[in-house]
Amino acid sequence: MKKLLFFILFSLSFYAQNDSTTVAKPNLSLIGLNKLNVVYKGIPNPISVNVKEAKPYKVKGEYVFQNLDGTYALQPKKGSDTKVVVEIETSDSTKVTEEHTFRVKDLPYAALLVNNKGCINGDCVIEMPGKELLNAEVTVKLIDYLLDYNISVTGFRVNLTSSNGDFLDSFEVKGNKIPQDVYDAIAANNKASLIIIHKFTFASDLNLSIAKTPVVKIRKV
Repeated sequence: MKKLLFFILFSLSFYAQNDSTTVAKPNLSLIGLNKLNVVYKGIPNPISVNVKEAKPYKVKGEYVFQNLDGTYALQPKKGSDTKVVVEIETSDSTKVTEEHTFRVKDLPYAALLVNNKGCINGDCVIEMPGKELLNAEVTVKLIDYLLDYNISVTGFRVNLTSSNGDFLDSFEVKGNKIPQDVYDAIAANNKASLIIIHKFTFASDLNLSIAKTPVVKIRKV
């Protein structure tokens, strides 16, 4: 998977400290993350650090770490906000400390959709004309996720069950659409009253895993 990259720079206020005197000055450092100042728990949120005039600096924070290539990431584990501290040494040897605060959010729920139909928790059953299942597209939506993302389904499993919940058949599908052979098998099985799509695989530009695999249940009408 590709890593999550957001490099939109934004301004934050800071206070420079010189001995016991506090003086307000323009920013020396910029933290590149995203325009919403949001990071998500449990995943590395890559950040870029830019200090004016390339002054020497150190980046600190409870959940900040530096990668082998020298880049930084922010991976909060708890709390509703977190801080990145930039310590800068100016040309006159004055030490300036700046704090940048970010909101912390839980990873979002994922919903599995078929032709843009589905539900968040997988407990509901959507109704769909049988003919709509041919080449029906399976997609994933992250609920209340505030940042841009791309997720493409690369495979999934289709289970057929009877009205009593008895297992009838199962199919592994590669790609993100119900192919002709699986559609024909569904159409030919008169006992199949419920079609369950689950256990999907995906490719994404987000460095995350989905803890609870979503399910979509379909009843032909």
